[in-house]
Amino acid sequence: MDLQSKIVGLALAALIALVGWNLKESVFKLQQGQVVLSQQMKKNTNFIKKQVKKLTSKKKKKKKLNVQ
Repeated sequence: MDLQSKIVGLALAALIALVGWNLKESVFKLQQGQVVLSQQMKKNTNFIKKQVKKLTSKKKKKKKLNVQ
């Protein structure tokens, strides 16, 4: 191998390493985003459950008042 092919080989190896590193960072960011989204989904689900409970309890109270 001559010097030029070694330089090209090293440049390609460095490029592949950088692409791999960026990919790893992107995957890590996606995983962090997934954790944040799952927490938001939990909060929203709990909020909706509370609202449904409130609505159903109000309906039950109205039914009791109407029956009496």
